[in-house]
Amino acid sequence: MTKKIIQFVIIIFIFLVLINFKNILKNFYPINYQETINKYAVKYELDPYLIYALIKAESKFNPYAISNKGAIGLMQITPSTGDYIAELLGDKNFSTDKLYNPDKNIKYGCYYLSKLFNDFNGDLDCVLAAYNGGEGNVRKWLKESKNGFTLEINKLPFDETKKYVKRVKQNYKIYKYIY
Repeated sequence: MTKKIIQFVIIIFIFLVLINFKNILKNFYPINYQETINKYAVKYELDPYLIYALIKAESKFNPYAISNKGAIGLMQITPSTGDYIAELLGDKNFSTDKLYNPDKNIKYGCYYLSKLFNDFNGDLDCVLAAYNGGEGNVRKWLKESKNGFTLEINKLPFDETKKYVKRVKQNYKIYKYIY
């Protein structure tokens, strides 16, 4: 009798988990900063779920995150990349500490993603690899690839970039599935 009760409870538990699976996943894949992300996703013609996926991989939604390479904020923008983006946007009042501001960080990150999509003809692998490993490196890797047009993620010389591209793409699939 006790064994049947335990089996019944396990079946009910599994059933409840299955019917609430998306809600459970939402705890691990949040959509924080939704208004700001949607604003810049529209402005720069990006999928907001890609932005969520990137932020989850970069900072886990911590606006005060700092990487070991000095990248700052939600979208982990380095001070030099921040200066570069500010110049492209004509933002004469830029300072590195503004990268801690979620609105500014998301604006700059989205602008930069949009630029990378334009530069790499919409190739998501190239965009993500460039965001993590640098535009110049991706151009070099494309020149060195056998066909010159496709980036082979598993053959990239930077392990961090290989893992990063895969992680963001996995996050992206999950965000699209959940929401």
